[in-house]
Amino acid sequence: MDPVSILKKVDNAKLDWEWLGMKIDTDLKLNDEAESFTLSVRMHRDQAIWISLSPALGVEIARVLLLKDSVKLISKVPSNKFVFEGDYLQLESMTGVPFDFYTFQDLFSGASLDLDPLNDKFVSRVDGGNYELIQRYPRRVKKLIEGVSEKKAERLINKTEDCDLIVKSYWFDGLVFWPVMDVFNHIESGLRVTVNRLRDEDSKKVSVPSETRIKATGDGVELDCTLDVKRSRVNKEYDMPFDPPENYERRKSL
Repeated sequence: MDPVSILKKVDNAKLDWEWLGMKIDTDLKLNDEAESFTLSVRMHRDQAIWISLSPALGVEIARVLLLKDSVKLISKVPSNKFVFEGDYLQLESMTGVPFDFYTFQDLFSGASLDLDPLNDKFVSRVDGGNYELIQRYPRRVKKLIEGVSEKKAERLINKTEDCDLIVKSYWFDGLVFWPVMDVFNHIESGLRVTVNRLRDEDSKKVSVPSETRIKATGDGVELDCTLDVKRSRVNKEYDMPFDPPENYERRKSL
């Protein structure tokens, strides 16, 4: 099947939502640290993402509000209470992964990350029971992938937008066209990000993946995160309370 036909079927199969709420058990390993916690996620499409973070069977220790142009955080840890407001670049500097508002929105809703059918060009192939879309990249990027001298590589990189240095591939279920896996490779930095999604095979009307695993390696980053969705609800309106206590320290960096 050609890429245009695949993308049309993917668009027809995507979740139709305005509001989305989820309870997610999360295991996170970032470099040498590992944590397990529960996320309560509420999303208003293209407007806001509200997250409450709690340890297993514990009380809330942090609350996050993601907007299109800002990241807000209330830390309620007894020994480290503070309020942070900044941007996604600061969040990237902490995790090493360049996620913005729409990346998080796609991640939680089960959509392919950074899929741009209007501007990206793809070739397609069959991979087992899935369809794979492989991004067509500019000629200078192709030269980098095929291998050139260090001096020529530096010239090509200087002439190439950073976004064009990311090679993207996507896999979709061959029957229902739900996203199965995304892979991103940054040619210059060596950062590789993969997103794998699993769905409950007993259900024919699963709204979001039952499990999503995000791995990022390279460029000094070692991240492995599993999101295990325990329940979800579509198109129920939610409150998103975010009222920082006056006596909490204000910070501009994490």
